[in-house]
Amino acid sequence: MDDEDKALLWLSLCRPFSTKARLALIRAQRGALGARLFLQSQGHPGPPFDLMEKALRSRWMTNRHPLYPAGLKNLHEPPDVLYYEGDPARWAQAATSITIVGTRRCSASGRQLAGRFAHCLAHTGISIISGFARGIDSAAHWASLNSSGPPVAVLACGLDYCYPSENQQLFRHIADQGLILSEYPPGQPPLPHHFPERNRLLAALATAVLLVEAPARSGALLTVEHAVDLGRTVFVLPGPVDHPNYQGNLKYLKEGALLITSPRDLLEQLPGQTVQAGDCGEGPAHPETWSERWGMPLVATMVLLSEKERSGAMRRDTHGRFGWALATG
Repeated sequence: MDDEDKALLWLSLCRPFSTKARLALIRAQRGALGARLFLQSQGHPGPPFDLMEKALRSRWMTNRHPLYPAGLKNLHEPPDVLYYEGDPARWAQAATSITIVGTRRCSASGRQLAGRFAHCLAHTGISIISGFARGIDSAAHWASLNSSGPPVAVLACGLDYCYPSENQQLFRHIADQGLILSEYPPGQPPLPHHFPERNRLLAALATAVLLVEAPARSGALLTVEHAVDLGRTVFVLPGPVDHPNYQGNLKYLKEGALLITSPRDLLEQLPGQTVQAGDCGEGPAHPETWSERWGMPLVATMVLLSEKERSGAMRRDTHGRFGWALATG
């Protein structure tokens, strides 16, 4: 990182500057370094010393970095700085990414559908993005692990927080296999206004958005609205017309979102995606077979299978075989 990047980090941690005010100052002073020097000449104290030191010790990139996600630059106010865990280069290699969203208080069938679609899409090399929340997000993340598509989680807090706390193992798995992102510096808790801000990143990062299950007032619909504004393709699963958890789905289907009923259905409607036989995953098998498929030690495979079973992404039959919840389409 050069002096301009460090100055941009310094500015991003200054309060109470809004993103709009910070951008105006940077333009006026012909760069972040000039803006920082100007503020210091005016007696501005800058960010707290310990916060700056903690941020510098984190893994971060500015919007000048070659691996800064191009989709974020389409936002009206893109983050100046992104903090991350994992490998940005691995995610950058994925040609297509799908953000999967839905309610935290999902039904059992919604959780299973999220797992089914996430696994099948990740199996084709598509990167699965979600917001790391309980419910639909977590089911999608668990099911996308150990596939060719790198998982991506976007948090509404600093990366030194794991929210929700029960997702600590999931956090480690995603960091090992894909990427965890946040626009919030270390020490920032998951404040209520962070979640709608986070949702704009979920929409901008993705090629398309899949809405699994959401009531009429779900925060997941904010991601869909951002996706529509950004011109992203929006796919929606249908649901019972009288079920409160699917009223958000029905709203967007009425407004012209693309209705899908299977992973293959989505792949066939995704621009530029080629669908081949066998794209939608593996059938039920014993842990030894999953160990061979995933290239993992048997003990680690059994742990992961148990985690997927608890999350609802997989089921175990009476013969001890693990299979993806609901038959793949």
